[in-house]
Amino acid sequence: MTAADTPLTPNQEATLRRDWRIFTALTFLFGFGFQLYGGPFQNFLKDVLHANEITLGGLESMREIPGLLAALMAGTLVAFAESRIAALGLVVAGIGIAVSGRVHTFWSLVAITVGWSVGFHLWSTVQSAIILTLARGKEGGRHLGRMSAVSAVATIGGLGFAYVLSMLFKHMSYDVFFVTGGLSIVTAGYLCSRLSTHAEGGPRSRIVFRREYGLYYILTFLEGCRRQIFSIFASFALIIVYGVPVQHMLLLQLVNSVLIALTAPRIGKLVDKIGEKGPLTFYSIGLILVFLGYSTFQNVGALYALFLLDNILFSFGVGFTVYLHRIVRPGEMTPCLAMGTTMNHIAAVTVPIGGAILWKSTNNYQYPFWVGVAIACVSWFAMRFLPSGPIPAKA
Repeated sequence: MTAADTPLTPNQEATLRRDWRIFTALTFLFGFGFQLYGGPFQNFLKDVLHANEITLGGLESMREIPGLLAALMAGTLVAFAESRIAALGLVVAGIGIAVSGRVHTFWSLVAITVGWSVGFHLWSTVQSAIILTLARGKEGGRHLGRMSAVSAVATIGGLGFAYVLSMLFKHMSYDVFFVTGGLSIVTAGYLCSRLSTHAEGGPRSRIVFRREYGLYYILTFLEGCRRQIFSIFASFALIIVYGVPVQHMLLLQLVNSVLIALTAPRIGKLVDKIGEKGPLTFYSIGLILVFLGYSTFQNVGALYALFLLDNILFSFGVGFTVYLHRIVRPGEMTPCLAMGTTMNHIAAVTVPIGGAILWKSTNNYQYPFWVGVAIACVSWFAMRFLPSGPIPAKA
């Protein structure tokens, strides 16, 4: 009998419902706080540190270095439950983000950013594992999509709050955004420490690197390349090349979050219903079109539309985790997710600085997006090796 089939006592059901409420609340608090930091951050780089594409790419590459060590960190902390690892990561990330606005030199910002990035990657490595554990093997895609929607609603709140502040106080210090966001994330860490044993995945391996997980690792590596190219250079191109102010960037991300909140739960249900192969194939084709658009269009309105489309497509990424959950051995979910994070961040460390150098040397922001077209095409080809059909219930 699987965990999904094992009946719960009334007290266990009540505790599980309480855990879902806590996890939903802390997911919201993290999303709210992180957007208070992330929404105006690139404008902070431009206005306070006078950054260019090279300094941006260098910072992003160094920020992602802790992600390379995700598998090692998860293996080192194997004695701790996933919820405790997540709580520690959230507190570290929140403190680091809260003090980010106090720096006025590039290298001091690098030091603080790498520090809080350790906590962020601890949290992001085990987040999906906690969701799937609480789901007890049932409708994993729906629950992952639901949490994506909660994050999107939190993003709406965070960006909306930041937008109102930026309009009311046009010369307000960026420090206000960062401190408020950091405190919200620290509160999320406290709530995470209150989760019960329902959120614990049980005994697990230290570090896993199996041939049978090779396709998952390849897909996460390619996804890391895609994510870095678009998330960094799409917004920075709007700010640097087209002069989009912080208020417009916040509004654009706000609209984006509304669309994600509406679409993410439906995408998660679709993955549960028909399997991950079809949705992820559609995702890859959509990415090819988005990157082609950014590689050729020079109309800011069209670039806005592509920016929104890419972030909606990102919700299909739950299919990667659902695919791993389909094939993973018992006790290997968290270490496999950690190894996937490490593979993802091989790209995350190299792509930002590589793309920045390409942009700077050619004096054309569109060249990194042509690389994105090639990566999306490789991803499309790799999707053909995914299994077909819906995902069976699993312990």
